[in-house]
Amino acid sequence: MTTKPATAQQTAPRPLGCLPGSLDVPQVQTAIRLLTHDGQPLAAFDERDRCISAGAYLDPRHETGEIVLEFLTEHRPTAGREELDAERVRVTTEYADLFRVAGWTVQEFRERDHTGRERLARLILTPPAPTARERMTAALAEYGITARIDSDAGNSWLAVPVTGSDFPGVGTPQLIAHVDEADEVWVFVDTPRAGTWQIRFNNGTAEVVVHRCDADADPANATAAAAQFIAAFRAAWNS
Repeated sequence: MTTKPATAQQTAPRPLGCLPGSLDVPQVQTAIRLLTHDGQPLAAFDERDRCISAGAYLDPRHETGEIVLEFLTEHRPTAGREELDAERVRVTTEYADLFRVAGWTVQEFRERDHTGRERLARLILTPPAPTARERMTAALAEYGITARIDSDAGNSWLAVPVTGSDFPGVGTPQLIAHVDEADEVWVFVDTPRAGTWQIRFNNGTAEVVVHRCDADADPANATAAAAQFIAAFRAAWNS
């Protein structure tokens, strides 16, 4: 009888760029995708939580939805403190530019180094607000309803099929969902701006407003109410 030689116990892969408990945080996932798409490395750690590969480290603030982003350097005996500090400032500045371009709100946190000089140490990031389209698409998905964005002359709206799941075509009964504001002449769903949800029914030849949310309603509640109306309208139409 032969026995297999003993092998060293394998260490489970550790997540890059954040602690294991932060992997499922949506804003962390979005930030990691942004960093990796830009070619920015993520910090890696050994089983003792020592940084073994320099890169970005993300720490979410669950109460506020913010993320603290810091550049961690691996221990390099030949590198002096001044060199490491300069590297941290340079890379952190690159992070700030990257997230600002992507529409995130970026706060710079500074601290004093060993010489008493203030240096950029880390960033506090707030993800961009979802657009009206993203909010409504998510709300409709809870009812199994899909919608298609359409636009013309600077206006944008969502077209929702009244029957089935195929996107409605010209001359087909459909619901039109968009946001408008009292002081604007255009309608939209592709910006983060808040406004009043309005639902119109188009029977293929004419269009009429069938639902309008309270202008003073919370945007999340207004979106949920509009999605509920759409689901009820479709159910009644197909009953």
